[in-house]
Amino acid sequence: MLGIVVALPVEGKTLHGGTLQVGQTVSLSPAILLRISGMGPQRALAAATALRQKGAVALMSWGCSAALTPALHAGDLLLPERFVMPGGESARSDRAWRQRLAERLRTLTPLHTVPLAGSDAILATSDDKQHLQRQTGAAAADMEAAFLARWAKRSAMPFVAIRSISDCARTGLPTAVQAATDDHGDIDLLKLIHHIACHPGQIPSLIRLSRQFGRARNRLLQAAEALRPNGFYLPC
Repeated sequence: MLGIVVALPVEGKTLHGGTLQVGQTVSLSPAILLRISGMGPQRALAAATALRQKGAVALMSWGCSAALTPALHAGDLLLPERFVMPGGESARSDRAWRQRLAERLRTLTPLHTVPLAGSDAILATSDDKQHLQRQTGAAAADMEAAFLARWAKRSAMPFVAIRSISDCARTGLPTAVQAATDDHGDIDLLKLIHHIACHPGQIPSLIRLSRQFGRARNRLLQAAEALRPNGFYLPC
């Protein structure tokens, strides 16, 4: 059985059209379980453990990532070969599984296999991204995939990640979003509106971020359409 960990419900909806909430596990097929973990490494690892207890023998991380270099653009698809932690520890995706996925996704260009870094905090500014890039040498980052890769390595479980770039290296996270987002990644609409009303100069950056996320979401939808009919090419 394949277990897929997704941080946010909005990311999970690229795989499942129904209502989703953090902590929920849904079946995509008799052989595929999807778990909505919430943001951050600890929640992702708890989701992976829950999926293993339900019978998962392979693990996938799915969702969005931040670019750490200008070479990556919003909507670019990532199928990383290697994952690196800020302390230097690294893990690799399952080679044979990754190659099968890459062959099926070859038409969804650009498809990158660049290193992906793990971050235990939101990368709110371009300076945050540059610092992590210098620290790890990675081209992109998120708060779940690298930690899951390390967990899978220690658990002797095949692992891959499919991520799409939702914010570019020079894109910061507007303070309106930071102020309105809770630990699960949910946005309090009233808080967001209040912050925008007090800081209307953030509207252009919010529009830009929304457009970038839209490109990432569309690319994940395309990837799901290509992979789901064949069960994500789960290792035998």
